[in-house]
Parts: sequence; structure tokens; C-alpha cells
Amino acid sequence: MKLKLKLTTLGVELAQADRFPDGCPLLKAWRGVYSPQFNQVIQETFEFVEDENADGFLLPSNASFYHPKRLKEIGMMVTKQGLPSIGFDISHERRKPGWLDYIIRFSWYRSLQEPRVIISPAFLGGDGFDLMAELGIRDWQPREKEPLPSVSFCGREGGTMGLRIWKMMPKSLTRHMAANFFCATTRGIRMTCCYPLRVDAMQVLARDSRIKTDFLGRGTTRLQPTVQGNRRHQFLDNLQRNAYALCVRGADNYSWRFYEALSLGKIPILIDTDCMLPLEDEISWEQFIVRVPSTRLQELPDRLWEWHSQFSASEFCDLQRQLRLLFEQLTPAQFYPEIFGKILKGRDRICRGM
Repeated sequence: MKLKLKLTTLGVELAQADRFPDGCPLLKAWRGVYSPQFNQVIQETFEFVEDENADGFLLPSNASFYHPKRLKEIGMMVTKQGLPSIGFDISHERRKPGWLDYIIRFSWYRSLQEPRVIISPAFLGGDGFDLMAELGIRDWQPREKEPLPSVSFCGREGGTMGLRIWKMMPKSLTRHMAANFFCATTRGIRMTCCYPLRVDAMQVLARDSRIKTDFLGRGTTRLQPTVQGNRRHQFLDNLQRNAYALCVRGADNYSWRFYEALSLGKIPILIDTDCMLPLEDEISWEQFIVRVPSTRLQELPDRLWEWHSQFSASEFCDLQRQLRLLFEQLTPAQFYPEIFGKILKGRDRICRGM
């Protein structure tokens, strides 16, 4: 029998419970709302208790869902108990409340990094973006190395008005604005610079004869990863038939496509908009992905060609296998028990039987 980590919400109410009745991701899995695997792991690892006799405090809803005054009241209560405190804020890009020890986000900006901010792999379902599971792939094999790097992209390019304004602006400016927190979190500027950054990157790559591009722009059409149908199949086919995947931020400063690419062993080409990746203190991401700052987008073809040229045929296949293993490390069922064990200094307790 495993000794579970004990968490408490100290009776704090859910925020925006009419829209999000199950609370933060950990609570949702503990209540059995996510996939069977994620639910089982969380239920076997954690126990929720009603009083302060716990290993840590979990804010039951996203931090940004609470009114600032209420957050301050919760902070006073938690501080009085002296418990390590953990909260999620995966839907917004807001500053961490001062009293909250750790905050878990999908998206943040490196230049604004605060102590004890944890970047979580982005996910919609309990198993993350595991396209092998979605496609029913059981005997996956990496792609052989081709003479030219082949790059996929299938997705939204931005709103009509945003694209129109973007075409009139200097690209040196829009590339900078897409990586600036104050610009990129303003809706109008975000639609003008962040989504069109995808068009910018595609154009830069398409102009270089050393790069094989397979781009399917969808204009202003948005498609959630959970939506099925012909457009979803088109996206999956596009991703599967190329070794590289162009990954550029959307509304927030992260890319769903980044994790979808990893799940299939594809090499992400990350257009870096001052973004942060999970476990950067443990994973040397530069060994596995092509990462180019948006402000130096003109260097992308050279960097990609140099990256592609360094691998032998066998090394290229090995890299794809390593990317798939990285993805498995980043699934919610693997990531969250590990992170919470470290936070609560009870990592050994999770694995030690009684």
C-alpha cells in the first residue's frame, strides 16, 4: 500500500463553479473527470483531507478566477496554517499572488519569471495530446532522414482584420510585439501580431529552397484539437507525413502543436516568443528541438538546415524515439505526481510502501 500525499483546500469554495464545477485539473482527476489512467494515478497518489493536518494546501480553482479581495483572505488563512500552498492558473496569464508558494501554468514569459512558477505541459484530455492513442498507432516507427528537412503546418493564421493590419506593419516590429507580455496579452495587438507570426514563419521557410514545406493555412478558421471530422484528419495527415512541425504561439504564449508533435516523435520548430517549456531545469530542450527567437526569425532557414545536417540517418531516427519518450514523461499522469512530490518534499513517500 502506498502512502498518499495529503492535500487540503481548507474548505475554500470553487470559483466560477457554474462554468467549471470540478475545479482545477488535480481536483478534476481526483473526482474521476479525466481519463481513466490520469484519474487512477491521481486517486492512488493523493488524498484530500478536511483539516490542516495535510502535507500542503491546494487552491481548488484557477487563481485568476477569484476576486483579488477573496484571494487576499484565502492567503491570510493559508499563511496562518503554515502549509506549502499550490495553485493552478492554466487559463490566464496573471502574476502569482504573493502568498502562494507555487503556481502551475501552461503559459508564461521568461523575462517576467517569478520564483516557483511551474510550467505544465499543455493538455486538453487526461492523457495529454497523445496522437498515437488517438490514431490507434501500436507499431510506431520513426521517419527515415530525407535530404531536405520537411516541415508541416496546418492551422489558423489569424483574424481578417489582424492579418490586414499585420501586412502593413514592419516585420521587425510585429516579431518583437509577439514576444512582449504587455502587447501579447492585449487582445487587439495579440490578434494582429501573435497569430500572423505563423504566416511570417511560413513565408520565411517557403522562400528557402533547402526547406521542403507542407503548409495548409486555414485563414481565420479555428479548430480545437478535440474537434473531429475532415479538418482534423487533414491536420493529422499533415503532421504525420513530415519530420518537422512548425510550432508558433496562438492566443497564449504556448503551442498545443508542440505537444502533439512530440507525441508522434516529430521535431518541433519552436518560434520562441519569450516562452518557457516544462522542466527546463532538467531537460536540455536545445538538444531535441529547433528553437529560434521570433525577433531573429530571418535566421530560421539557416538554423534548420544546420540542425538537419548534423544528424546521421541512425541518429535522426534515434532523435525521434527520444522525443516520444520525452512526451511520455510529460503526460499528466507522469508529470503531476512527480511535481507535487518534489514540492511537498515527499517524493520518496509516493513510492515507499507501508
